[in-house]
Amino acid sequence: MEIRSPQNIAVKKCLLSAILCVALQSSFSQPGSYSPPARPVQQLQDWLRTNTPSGYNSKYKHLTLVPQGNLHYLYPLWLGLKEPAKFKDIYSTAGYNEEMSQLLSFAGDYKSALEYMARNYDTLDDEARQKIYRTVAGIKDIQHVDARRYISFVAHTHRVVMINEAYGKPLHRAFLLSVLGTFYRQGFRYLAMEMLNNNSNQSLSRLTMLTGHYSSEPVAGELIRTAIDMGFKLVSYEDTAALGHTPTQRDSIQALNICKVLQQDDSARILVYGGYAHISKRNSGDGYIPMGLAFQRISGIEPYTIDQTDMTEQSNLGYGSIFYEAYIRRFPITVASVPLFNNQPVNITNDDLFDLTIIHPPTVYNDERPSWLSLEGARKALYVRPPAKNTFLVQAYYQSELATEDNKTGQLIPADQTYYPSARNNYLLYLRKGKYVIVFRDLEYTVLNTLNIEVE
Repeated sequence: MEIRSPQNIAVKKCLLSAILCVALQSSFSQPGSYSPPARPVQQLQDWLRTNTPSGYNSKYKHLTLVPQGNLHYLYPLWLGLKEPAKFKDIYSTAGYNEEMSQLLSFAGDYKSALEYMARNYDTLDDEARQKIYRTVAGIKDIQHVDARRYISFVAHTHRVVMINEAYGKPLHRAFLLSVLGTFYRQGFRYLAMEMLNNNSNQSLSRLTMLTGHYSSEPVAGELIRTAIDMGFKLVSYEDTAALGHTPTQRDSIQALNICKVLQQDDSARILVYGGYAHISKRNSGDGYIPMGLAFQRISGIEPYTIDQTDMTEQSNLGYGSIFYEAYIRRFPITVASVPLFNNQPVNITNDDLFDLTIIHPPTVYNDERPSWLSLEGARKALYVRPPAKNTFLVQAYYQSELATEDNKTGQLIPADQTYYPSARNNYLLYLRKGKYVIVFRDLEYTVLNTLNIEVE
């Protein structure tokens, strides 16, 4: 079901033109404005100036999460914070900031993840900011409806629905998790995810480090656990030779891999989860054909596409970040919402790149931890007290998963983890009902102690 009207299209193009006008007239001369790194990151960086962690290897040329074949959530941060100039040279400054943003989100540090990504944003001068605010102030007759309810309304009329994410924003994974039940009840049985390992050593029936790189982020882990428990069949569709292919070749192979599901099950309904504009159905001016468009051409099925990235805090670019800020001040939503004009969805910042835009409210923090980690109430907030003063990182592992790995954490993804202590020096974790092993680690990632708990 594609919802369009002349008024809807006009509003979209008007908003897009206003934004682009601001962008072109703005001054983009300095690195983006951002807050200083959060306190634990600064603590780690200060410690690394005078200490070399046990097992540290300066020969690495990438910010690896799996040194010696095991997950190590501090190792890439050691590398990036101890030798930033080296890795900026390898990745470029923008690439370094993007990698660090993602890896900080893996460690449960959403604030610092946003801050590092914002380092890549150009600075807008006061005149440009004022123009954006005036543009947003002129928006009229926009209504906002609950995004989860609206998606439930539109999902039942489509065989393939695609929703995207920004790789360093686990909030997007938390949202997808919250609507998984809706899709399953409406007959979707396949969950195709860009983040899944598509090599022969993949683990798709059980979550381990071999399930995929991004699936090692704790919220992604909870998303995958939930999907498997619910009955979804996971589909890995990444191009295994992506490094040797052009962007269009990569996306076309991704589309072909998704189409294989339809060849094997002609009644299949598929939920696709990809990154950024890969899910778009629009051909870009430089000839790039995104996966969404390639899939439509190959399969003959038009997917319904949902964007989360433009209207989440910090957005994707400097002007988008200010637009989001101005929009939220103008329309202070408190739940994930879909904007409507004349009862039809309107993409606030894009010219028809996607069928639907989700606007996420600003994150509310509880002791430096995002409240959306509760996963819509599926997890409880639990404070744990560290057994030693030199505790830095606190992780919660499922006891049942540890039992399958002989109590070795290196192959497993924590349910949650954090290095933010509260004012009372406790650590806040968000956990489902169940049995866990809490692991306390120091700056060297050495296990100081463990604690068995049960969340009622």
